[in-house]
Amino acid sequence: MATINVRKETSKLYIDFRYKGVRCREQTRMRDTVQNRRLLKRLVNRIDAEITLNTFDYSDAFPDSKKATLFTDSNSSTKSIITFKDFAHTWLKEMRPTWRVSYFKTVSYLLEAKLLKAFGTEDVENISRADVLQYRSDLCLGNENNNSRLSARYVNRIISIMLSILEEASSRFNFPNHCSDISPLRTRKMRPDPFTIDEVESIINACPTEFKDYFIVRFFSGLRTGELHGLRWKNLCLKSRSINVRESIVDGVLGKTKSTYSDRFVAMSDQVHDSLMRIFKNTENSEYVFSRNGKPLTQSYITQCVWYPMLKQLNIPRRRPYTSRHTAASIWLASGENPEWIARQLGHKSSEVLFNYYSNYIPNVTRSDGEQANKFLNKIEVNL
Repeated sequence: MATINVRKETSKLYIDFRYKGVRCREQTRMRDTVQNRRLLKRLVNRIDAEITLNTFDYSDAFPDSKKATLFTDSNSSTKSIITFKDFAHTWLKEMRPTWRVSYFKTVSYLLEAKLLKAFGTEDVENISRADVLQYRSDLCLGNENNNSRLSARYVNRIISIMLSILEEASSRFNFPNHCSDISPLRTRKMRPDPFTIDEVESIINACPTEFKDYFIVRFFSGLRTGELHGLRWKNLCLKSRSINVRESIVDGVLGKTKSTYSDRFVAMSDQVHDSLMRIFKNTENSEYVFSRNGKPLTQSYITQCVWYPMLKQLNIPRRRPYTSRHTAASIWLASGENPEWIARQLGHKSSEVLFNYYSNYIPNVTRSDGEQANKFLNKIEVNL
């Protein structure tokens, strides 16, 4: 295990590690600061990983070192073999700090359940473009080993992970990457299917009393599920009628929101404000606005115990609870609210998303497309 140390006489950092039974110490010109230690830590992690994988090249890491000559012959005489499985696990470990917990779990699952079963024992540098394309075809069409066909969108997620791993491996181990120009499969743009006003009324009226205010806030605030369940009283200002969205719960872990644009202040409508006031007056001893036994609500509980049973009872087409967010967006658009305001309410980067994503569903709310234009045209007198 490589370590970072400092020479007392110079206050400069050096790296201390063992390679092929030899203790190696490489001096740097970097002073002992937090930033410099952070930079060296990346190099140290890479050295540890490459030594583990038997791919470490001393002269590549320290080209000016006199000690590099001790390992030149052994490095050049044989070519190391790295399996896709070994490198994929290293890549996953290195990428984990840059991802949200939920995304890390998704990538880990797809890697173990799909990619490693197909390519785990293959040498990473020998995986060809034809191999990747054939595997993609098998996922889409199914074969004698895998009868289930996957959607193009899901296949693209799996292959994008594969391509990322191959790209990093080719860069690190200096072999040609023939898969870099593989394009994703064409997919149909997913369109939301928001609830109508009548359906919203039916859901709120039919839900258990303890969840009425929860669904009012859900339908009329536009918050994402994680933002709603992670909402804490300290982030509410009932007096100024605003919700300070800064946190989100995913898989039971409270963390940051989806992106920097997701951090926002959401204005409360009268219905949302009144519901939050009722909850506040009857709240348990919990820091979370929506809690059960003092703990935040979970997506699985709402979905399986409340949401889907209620839709089935009302004979309303099955849709995810997340559709409540689409419903809020379409209601605001149909009401004539400023698109820029709506984008800020939802935590979107711009209003362009609204028109690309929601515009086709405004009639589902109002059933009156063209009414305003029709009223204007009727004022025009035409002599026939």
